[in-house]
Amino acid sequence: MSEAQIGVVMPTPRAEDKVTVVGAGAFGTAMAVIAARNNREVVLVGRDEAQAAHINEHHVNPRYLSDKILPNNLRATTDLASGIAGASYIIHAIPAQKTPQWLRENRDLIPADMLICSTSKGLYVKDKKLLSEAMVDALGRDQPLAFLSGPSFAKELVDEQPSAVVVASKFLYHAVTVQRSLSTLTFRVYTTQDVVGVQLGGALKNPLAIGAGMIEGRGFGINTLSAYVTRSSLELQKLCIAMGGRPETISGLSGIGDLMLTAFGGLSRNRRCGSRLAKGEKIEDICADYTVEGVPTSAVAIHFADMCGLEVPIFRVVDGVIQGTVAIDDAQKLLMGRPLSTESS
Repeated sequence: MSEAQIGVVMPTPRAEDKVTVVGAGAFGTAMAVIAARNNREVVLVGRDEAQAAHINEHHVNPRYLSDKILPNNLRATTDLASGIAGASYIIHAIPAQKTPQWLRENRDLIPADMLICSTSKGLYVKDKKLLSEAMVDALGRDQPLAFLSGPSFAKELVDEQPSAVVVASKFLYHAVTVQRSLSTLTFRVYTTQDVVGVQLGGALKNPLAIGAGMIEGRGFGINTLSAYVTRSSLELQKLCIAMGGRPETISGLSGIGDLMLTAFGGLSRNRRCGSRLAKGEKIEDICADYTVEGVPTSAVAIHFADMCGLEVPIFRVVDGVIQGTVAIDDAQKLLMGRPLSTESS
């Protein structure tokens, strides 16, 4: 059945478009694959020359998603200047906490009018800021920025399992640039101008997913988890509104969509962390095994809530367990024993 027969009109890819992806990890590789499959010339910029050479020779990333063959129109390099030369925009897939320093080091190589689309789902913990604010501070100029978020495990994206995300930018045409270059019949990109809401949804769902893992680790069932996710989304929405975002954004892909992914998904490191915490493991030991984005983000969520004068009991209990100030055995009483109220409060 053709796209016309099923009523779907997809943007026609232009072979001359070049997209540069910075960050050769799992998600950067997935973004590069999606852009390449959409008939773009794609350059994947990493730090390791041996990794780049292996990608160019064997069409396989030896470190991430190594069982996947990469498209022929995807090449890798460690030379940022040549990698971004002639690119229509940059997809930035470097961890949030490393982003400001990377931008400071490379700002002179990046044209001031080139769009940077960040896929980092995080806040800048050091300064307790939205990543967009930290990026502007690091660049020292008004760079065009966009932020892509939503339920999107890298492996499933590369496997072409139908997925949908949202990209936000101050100016809609920047978001549309990303939307048109990446959208396919297996990867649908929506647009919004709610930069604050998309960033908060993508970042603050991480500590909430740790709480979902705690529920799993305690042996509770779907009744408990469903109630938890629903009430968590309300707290996330309240915090988003207070910070200047839109409530409908949290009802969408970067909010409840991403929260469901990390709360129910077996590939979620945050969920796995919560399960291990509930079984008595120490947070230091868990974080030594792998990066858990929700751990540092949890403290920032509480900072934002205090700054806005908000009562967010789920965020506070989860953070208390992470920080060691709340015993896991007390979490149920602290949440279920609160004064009764209306559902909207």
